[in-house]
Amino acid sequence: MSVDRELQRIQEQLEASFQDGDRIRSFDQFVEGFAKNPRCYLRTSPQYLVDVFDWLATREAERVGQEAIRYCIFDGDGTSDGAQLTGQERVQEEIYNNLQAAAKRGKAEKMLLLHGPNGSGKTTVVECLIRGLERYSATDDGEVLRFNWIFSDRDDRRDRIGFESEREDDEVPLDTYAYLEEKDTNAKIPCELRDSPIFLIPKSERRALIDSALSNCDPMLKPRFPYDYFLDGDLCQKCKRIYDALLLAYQGDWRKVMRHVQIERYFISRRYRRGAASIEPQGNVDGTTRFIQHESSWNIPAILRNVSLYEPVGDIVDANRGILEYSDFLKRPPETNKYLLTTCERGTVNLSNCIAFLDVFICGTSNEKQLNLFKRSPDFSSFKGRMELVAVPYLLRYSLEERLYTRQIELYSRDRHVSPHTAKVAALWAVLTRLRKPIPERYEGVLKTAVNGLSPLEKARLYDSGEAPTRLTEEQRKTLRAGVIDVRLEYEDVEGEFEGIHGPEYEGRHGASPREMMTVLARAAESKTYHCLTPMSVLDALGELLKDTSLYEFLRLASDGEYYNVHKFVEIARDEYLRWITDEVYTSISLVEEEEYDRVFLEFFRHVKAFHTGEKVFNPSTDSYDGPNEDLMASIEGLLNLKEPKEKFRSEVITRIAAWALDHPKEKIDYQNVFNDIYTAMRENFYRQRNRLLTLIEQDILKYGTDEFELLSESEKEQVEKALENMTRRYGYCEHCARDAIAFVLRYHRHEEPSEKEVAESAKDASKVGTKS
Repeated sequence: MSVDRELQRIQEQLEASFQDGDRIRSFDQFVEGFAKNPRCYLRTSPQYLVDVFDWLATREAERVGQEAIRYCIFDGDGTSDGAQLTGQERVQEEIYNNLQAAAKRGKAEKMLLLHGPNGSGKTTVVECLIRGLERYSATDDGEVLRFNWIFSDRDDRRDRIGFESEREDDEVPLDTYAYLEEKDTNAKIPCELRDSPIFLIPKSERRALIDSALSNCDPMLKPRFPYDYFLDGDLCQKCKRIYDALLLAYQGDWRKVMRHVQIERYFISRRYRRGAASIEPQGNVDGTTRFIQHESSWNIPAILRNVSLYEPVGDIVDANRGILEYSDFLKRPPETNKYLLTTCERGTVNLSNCIAFLDVFICGTSNEKQLNLFKRSPDFSSFKGRMELVAVPYLLRYSLEERLYTRQIELYSRDRHVSPHTAKVAALWAVLTRLRKPIPERYEGVLKTAVNGLSPLEKARLYDSGEAPTRLTEEQRKTLRAGVIDVRLEYEDVEGEFEGIHGPEYEGRHGASPREMMTVLARAAESKTYHCLTPMSVLDALGELLKDTSLYEFLRLASDGEYYNVHKFVEIARDEYLRWITDEVYTSISLVEEEEYDRVFLEFFRHVKAFHTGEKVFNPSTDSYDGPNEDLMASIEGLLNLKEPKEKFRSEVITRIAAWALDHPKEKIDYQNVFNDIYTAMRENFYRQRNRLLTLIEQDILKYGTDEFELLSESEKEQVEKALENMTRRYGYCEHCARDAIAFVLRYHRHEEPSEKEVAESAKDASKVGTKS
């Protein structure tokens, strides 16, 4: 590869990109562009943010119990350092609604304060907003402009020192310093606040120019929201003094003043503090001014030598025309925040030598404890009218929490295989610590009965997938699924006290935070007990975490029956993991194919349907039509521990299928999903009947790779190899964690003693597959 050729290629690409981006323009070119697309230049910061949301669009979201949409701005941009928000669709909707309200008012008059427990995703929300702004500002529709003042002592020359010799659309000379080369520029003075170039047009003439542009442009390019800010706004103090000095020097010739204006397109960037800035919770001043020393600044043009110029600097200045985040807002000394009372309401901030007029969307984050303390301070009454509060609780769906951990878990186990269910076990335990005990007295009718006695695991399953406990009647299960949102919002208006601090006690307010769970995963990854990062090592790490009661607030919560019982939750997570992998291990052994469960269920359903309609069923063995087989139906129903009459249950089976068909008119019925309770019961019954045989096969699998394996028969070896292959191919195990999973099943599975008949059936199966019985 030629280095010169490669460098030349880079040079050509960057130059073409710069030209295509139309980065530098004269003031006349700005006015031309404004006339074609006024909407692009008549947007305040909240209006611009609404356009960012709409540009990135929405998609349907998974939410149990109700329809929901997700704003794609929170999905990340696919880069390794791009923020991505998991879940929190309700928070997203509240933020968008607040932005819409501010956009309709024409400016952001209130600060948006995201509050919630530590690690709930508040900072990630702001990072997603900023990243969306950055991406949108790089598009044609997201163009944002600022202006600079350009000065040169060679304004008497017209030999292409930066003047455009002619315009593209006609041959009228255009005088401008916008394109001066660096060697011909004496001074370039930027507007630190990045004021809109529209403010360079006198107020008395501005409305007429805007009205003219709106009357002649495409209707789709007219502003969506009020634009009074651009009619009434004006230049910052420094730019106004430069403008007035030039206007005086040119004796009112405004066109000559505009000759010094260079319009520059810029791109919002948090890294370089352009239109996006974060203020950390230290007690420094967020903005000030700096005097430009004429005697020490050789490049100050002579025309400005007698003008006192102060340039505004600071975080709030860097964020103007974009977004300003106050991280951990309430950790700052209260006195340093009081200027925001005026800034939020009026959009101004008093600096040492001037008043800065701002166009910035202000947001902040705070944990719940600090907000509760602040609510009881004398200053809160002054602030509450300038704030919009949005609660950001912990996630209560463990499948979403699992996604969050899965994205991070590779960081802790780069050189080790991650066993299936590792993130899921951690996520389930974390969500269990966040759930609150339902209060039946808050409900009525069937729902009151359904929530009574709802265990933490049953509630977690309900929130995650809408699964209702099989111990309930079908009517109770249906009512519980329909009322899941009421259950979810039960504690929204409840206040309580914890360790002397009063505040809201909404569900998701307390519990293990994702940050703490990352610590657990990091500890598990360091464990040398297992070859891979496995759920067993996560369970061990949870045991270690539970010893540090003084470090973790949620460990100090008083148990409420089964709820907040963190030690019991470890056992529950272990039992659930055992249930998941038992099914995988036994399915991998392949003593029965999945299709066999479908065959048994469909045969059951055929007779239930005939029972429901009063019809007969064709019997192929007798080649005749007989009544529904009560023994066959009872064999399945007996596995379910029914709480209702069999006639009602059979009717509800028909109703379930009809309801699913109505909701999925073009899809094939997924019987395992619709009747998960029946399929689970059939599997568990099969495993119970084949318990001894399965145990022997599991023990053979653990011999794989040892000298004992060679002592097995060829058929036994073949079955072991097939089982390991199935676990690898179907479920993502490696040889090591597959054996760990099987050992875990053997160690913790509670074997039930089979009857003599079941033992005989196991022996018969063993002879068929060539295993020991």
